[in-house]
Amino acid sequence: MSTDPKAMHNKLLSMGTGLFLLIFSITVVVLDASNFLAIGLAFFVLMIGIMLVMVGAVVDMDNKKKAPDQTHTEIVREIVKVRCKYCGALNLETSQRCSNCGGQT
Repeated sequence: MSTDPKAMHNKLLSMGTGLFLLIFSITVVVLDASNFLAIGLAFFVLMIGIMLVMVGAVVDMDNKKKAPDQTHTEIVREIVKVRCKYCGALNLETSQRCSNCGGQT
């Protein structure tokens, strides 16, 4: 869960409001089934309630996907080259002889 108290409050507020609207719209349909205007209004209130519940459920998903800060280790390999003292060509540090003139490095 989020450690931010405002985010938790917003999540609970939207889910709570959504659940209230769901229950309210179902109650209106059950108790006032003869009034078509109330049924139409209850349908839209039901849709808003479903959206609020979904928003409350999705708010915290971004925080769950983030992994804790992990240290990143990067290994850097450097190739060291040295110049031949006879011809000036670049050779690997580990080579015994120059690749250009064959002289001792």
